[in-house]
Amino acid sequence: MLQRIKYLALGCALFTQASAWAAYPDKPVTIIVPFPGGQTGDIIARTVGEQLARKLGQPFIIENKAGAGGTLGTGYAARAQNDGYTLLLTSTGPFAIAPSLYSRLAYKPLEDFAAVADIAATPQILAVGAQSGIRSVAQLVEAAKKGDLSYASAGNGSTQHLTMEVFNDETGIKMVHIPFKGSAEAQTQVIGGLIPATSDSLPAILPQIKANKLRALAVLDNERSPYLPDLPTLHEQGYPAFSTVAFFGLLAPKGTDPRIIETLNTQVNEILRAPEVAQRFQTLALTAAKPKTAQQFQDYLRGEVAKWTRIVNDAQVKLD
Repeated sequence: MLQRIKYLALGCALFTQASAWAAYPDKPVTIIVPFPGGQTGDIIARTVGEQLARKLGQPFIIENKAGAGGTLGTGYAARAQNDGYTLLLTSTGPFAIAPSLYSRLAYKPLEDFAAVADIAATPQILAVGAQSGIRSVAQLVEAAKKGDLSYASAGNGSTQHLTMEVFNDETGIKMVHIPFKGSAEAQTQVIGGLIPATSDSLPAILPQIKANKLRALAVLDNERSPYLPDLPTLHEQGYPAFSTVAFFGLLAPKGTDPRIIETLNTQVNEILRAPEVAQRFQTLALTAAKPKTAQQFQDYLRGEVAKWTRIVNDAQVKLD
């Protein structure tokens, strides 16, 4: 009799789990965004969240938990229940770079999260001031070899900082790093001619390039950007190719039901092909990700963590 009750209880539990998955989502879903409102990651999350709400019939609520370079909100999401009702909009900084910069983080990205869907990417652009006499990568490298040159970044350990350190290594030069508090301040220094060069993400730097305040020298990726189609890559200009593209993607706490992840992955891949999403991404100078399964995105994330770990270690950067 006890054995029969045991099997009945197990059957009920399995039925309940199956019913919960089949009904997903049956209440609002929260997407944690570890960046301030109005920034690129926030707009991406809201764009995708609006579409998911339409397709799945429940609100997808954006909750901004900014701070500490995105690590604060990421740590919060890592501790959330793995029931599919808390997701994380992640990007290169908090996921792939921060674990090598900080010895004490509240999360381990590859252990605490499951990949859901790749969403978008954007390359770094190498630039100088529009009034500079430097008009090519070759001229920048030559000038750096002749004398001390510096570059501006958004801060120690930022993507811009690490990208320029890779550029130094790949071109055999040693431009001096001058960190500032954010991209805007770094760009202002280069526009004013106080610092020769910088790199920044395409969405952040494109307005200054279009306004003829900065001169783009190269796309730091393996292929040209559709937003600057005439701008060659570093490789096209005779230098070793490297890519420091920033990614944006959706994650769930580890242990989330794979069927929920598959549902979300399928929906996001469809959403990225929607004309209204393409139009929104175009205004942000973002490239929508090519469709990936959750496992393919997980493999990509593993590769990004390995790549940025090497870059951080080679640059010998630590923030604690």
